[in-house]
Amino acid sequence: MAAVTAAVSFPSTKSTSLPARTSLVSPDRITFKKVPVYYRDVCSGGRVVSVRAQVTTEAPAKVVKESKKNDEGVVVNKFRPINPYIGRCLLNTKITGDDAPGETWHMVFSTEGEVPYREGQSIGVIPDGVDKNGKPHKLRLYSIASSALGDFGDSKTVSLCVKRLVYTNEKGELVKGVCSNFLCKISEFLRI
Repeated sequence: MAAVTAAVSFPSTKSTSLPARTSLVSPDRITFKKVPVYYRDVCSGGRVVSVRAQVTTEAPAKVVKESKKNDEGVVVNKFRPINPYIGRCLLNTKITGDDAPGETWHMVFSTEGEVPYREGQSIGVIPDGVDKNGKPHKLRLYSIASSALGDFGDSKTVSLCVKRLVYTNEKGELVKGVCSNFLCKISEFLRI
């Protein structure tokens, strides 16, 4: 027996009890060819309709995903949360006006060329301190704002633009984002 899934089309516009897609089980022997097409007459409610089904005999080829990152010289995950790079903050300045609806800060960190990156990548930041369960804070990703050449053209800095997260929750309490507030207050060293 061979199971065939087929699309069925009816010539009339009246609704029928047979769905537009149905499965048929045929006791007939099916011969598989390179591009097999199988026709079968089906009786539904006293009407004979023609069903055309294409049977595939081969599983789809597996697509092997190849990373082009190595070919392009893109370095990823050079540092890990258990062994982070410690960068020095060179600049941290508010770039929005006092009357703006929120604060956005621009910060530049020295990497001494040890943290290579490309445009479009993100960088992980681990804020100091512990969470409410007493565990170290988890890494947060931020989009890199500088070009791959850094701020001074020597590939030894990385810049971020960060909006400080501050809001009032449903209980009326002021909530501050852990990492954005850490970054906006930072003045010297950063774990990345």
